[in-house]
Amino acid sequence: MYAADLNPARETGRVTPAGMVLFPIQFTWPHGGRSVFLSGSFNRWTELVPMSQAEGNPNVFQAVCAVPHGCHEYKFLVDGEWRHDQGQPHRNGEYGIVNTFDTVPVPAEVPQVQPRTELNNMEVDNGLTHTQLMSYYLSQARFGCIPIKPHS
Repeated sequence: MYAADLNPARETGRVTPAGMVLFPIQFTWPHGGRSVFLSGSFNRWTELVPMSQAEGNPNVFQAVCAVPHGCHEYKFLVDGEWRHDQGQPHRNGEYGIVNTFDTVPVPAEVPQVQPRTELNNMEVDNGLTHTQLMSYYLSQARFGCIPIKPHS
């Protein structure tokens, strides 16, 4: 995960039914591969989140996940092999397993819950910001993570 990915999307979060604030965080694997997935403590290591190639750069894979504040460890499954990003902070876990990690800080202020607006794929975005669109898409994602799709 790049440090630049950590702040703009955190300005607004969404709140789970249990009252936990989740923030859209972009995860990036910049080291290529044919098939890349993401898993981590934020989804209790129970799901493999598919990552999409970045537009114009086939070596970069990305996904956005709704993540609560706190320290999270994660790994990438690249072409069937578990990998950590050596270019990002990482640490040894149990049994010598190395995981990439990041800390999502507690926000300065808890976002206000806005009434959910329904969008359908035929509507124009009507000037929605990137953060608003990502929050909407994350609210629709089955496991709280979505691959980033290149623009058509």
